[in-house]
Formats: sequence, C-alpha cells, structure tokens
Amino acid sequence: MLSRPLLDRIAFFGISWYAVLIVGAILIGLVLCNREAQRQHLPQDIMVDFLLYAIPLAIIGARLYYVLFRFDIYVEDPMAIFDIRSGGLAIYGGILGGLLAARIVSRKHDVPLSTLLDIVAPALVLGQGIGRWGNYINMEAYGLRISEEALQFFPFAVEIPVGDVWYWHMATFFYEFCWDMLVFVLLLFVRRNCRRRGDVFCWYLLSYCAGRTVIEGLRNDSLTFISEFVRISQVLSAIVALCVVVYFFLRIRDRISAVTIAPLVSAVLCVVTTFLGEFERGAYSSLFTISQFSLAALLLSQLVIIALWTLDSGRFDLRTALPLLLCGCLIAALLVLGIGRANEDNTYYVTLRQCAAMLQLILCGWLLCYPFCPNPSESER
Repeated sequence: MLSRPLLDRIAFFGISWYAVLIVGAILIGLVLCNREAQRQHLPQDIMVDFLLYAIPLAIIGARLYYVLFRFDIYVEDPMAIFDIRSGGLAIYGGILGGLLAARIVSRKHDVPLSTLLDIVAPALVLGQGIGRWGNYINMEAYGLRISEEALQFFPFAVEIPVGDVWYWHMATFFYEFCWDMLVFVLLLFVRRNCRRRGDVFCWYLLSYCAGRTVIEGLRNDSLTFISEFVRISQVLSAIVALCVVVYFFLRIRDRISAVTIAPLVSAVLCVVTTFLGEFERGAYSSLFTISQFSLAALLLSQLVIIALWTLDSGRFDLRTALPLLLCGCLIAALLVLGIGRANEDNTYYVTLRQCAAMLQLILCGWLLCYPFCPNPSESER
C-alpha cells in the first residue's frame, strides 16, 4: 500500500496523458513548421508530407534504438519488442528516424536537406520539452536520490514511489524541459541571424546535446553499456556536440590559425572535464584533483583565446570577450569553491563543473560560427 496515490496516467477513453502531450506537440510543431515553410516559399504540402514519413520512422527508430541496448531483455520474448505501450522509446533513435524522413522528403520535393532540417529544428526541441511532462505523469526520467530535506521541493526534486514509500529524486525531466525551452528561444534567434543553411539544425544539435550531456549524468534510468557508469545517451550527446564544433572549425579551413585552433582545443578540454567529473561522481573520487586541473585548463584556454583574438584583430573586442569572461568568472568561482573539497560529497559540485564545461563548449561553437568566421558568400547561404 503506497503512502499516497499514484498519478492517473490515463487522460480519457484509455488514451494516456503521454500520448495526448505528444500529439499536442506534433500539432504545435506542424503549425510552426508550416509558417516557416510558407515564409521560405516551399511547396505548400511539404511539412504534412514530412510528418507522414517522420511519425512512423521516428517511432520505429526510437524503439529499435532502445531494443538494441536492451537486447538481453527481448531475446527470450521477441514479441515484446512490439509492445511500445509498456515503454521503451529513445529520443535519439527517433531523431535518426526523423533524419531519414527528412532525407526522403527533401529528395521528393527537390528541397535542400539543410533547409528542411532548419525548419524542423525549433519545433523538434519544443516538442521534446512538451513531451517531458509525460515523464512526470509516468514518474520516469527522474534523477539521483535527494536526502537533504532543504532540497526536497519541486521543481528541484520530485517524489517517486519505491516499494511502498515515496522518495525524493532530482526532477531531471523538468531540468530538460527548461533547457529545451531555452534552446527553442535560441534557435528562433539563430534562425533570424542564420549565416549558412543548416546552421539552425547545427545549433540544435550543439545546444541540446550539451545540456543533455549534463542532465543525463544525473538520471537513474539511463541506457548504459560497458559499465553502469557509462550512459549511452550521455556519451552520444557529448560526441555530437563536439562534432558540431569540429564542423564549424572545418568549414573555415581557409582561415585555420592559432586563433581558430584554440577554441577547438578548448572544446575537447570541455568534454574531457565533463567525463572526468562523471567518473569521479560515479565511483572514482580520487579523480577530484585531476578534474580541478582540467577545469583550470579550461579557464586558461579562455584567456588564451581572448589574447590570440586581440593580437590577431589588433584590438580588444569586448563583444567577443564578454561571454568568455563571464563563463571564466563562473569557472574561477568553482575553482575557489573547490578548495578543500577533495574528501567531500561532490555530487552537486561536479554537476556545476560540468555545466561550466558545456557552456564553454557552446561558446567555442559560437566563436567558430560567428566572430572567428568570415561572412559567407551568397552560394554558401
């Protein structure tokens, strides 16, 4: 007997709230995409056509992705693979299915794939944010246990039933909802200031994946491989975010110099710092000192970037330096707060360190996409 009633997952007529939220997100996304497609004078029915391909392919991709990394569960009962009502859909598999749908529709309507992806990206992240409330109703996608009474409140934490008792856990579904909304606003801004086709989708990948890298490390129900501390979605998120930064770097290869290489090196340090912290929090607390050194290296890399850019341009550019300096202040504050914490419980501290690292990763992408990148020619737009 639970100490309080569970939330009712059914909205009406046997249809779950999760399904209602997803359908609502799809309809909102369709309206947004149609408006942008009309603004760009694309074929009138292209977004409906995309939806007809994307929905089944995304469901299939999401299910196959989950089954692939939980194959041991389905070996003895293969028919359970088709029971998606019992759960088991992974967003990255759904995105891969959506990419396939976009490719099909772009060829069918003779529209650049990058243009189609740019239109879909804001609606996609908005839909992901709306869908996270389905996790709240289903009491899933929650995070680490919260034992401190002062932190046992929503939205920082959420109560989850374990056996006959409710326990407080990090409300990671809500963290991702908030991040998705921020990314949605960012993409609308990027779309208004888009320099090249495909930039909106690249910024979706960079910003969403950077946030997911941090949030996934706090979850209790992640898909894992090799060991329980290696989360598939976290590793994939970090790799994708770093690959976007590398892509921004490679497309200005005609301007490769110390100025453009420095952000790339800093981006790699960001990923290293994040995963050092992940293993430190998971089981290897002895990594604390090394993690602090990597954080200090990040701060140094920011100063080097500012110095190189100032020398290259011949003047101090405050608009370029200010975001880096603000992030540097955060890193410096964390370094000070980390003094004497080697033997403490650093669960939250590690998360703050990872947030600083992923923020720096996003800034590295921004530097290579905007300040350090020459204006593109008309053919590149």
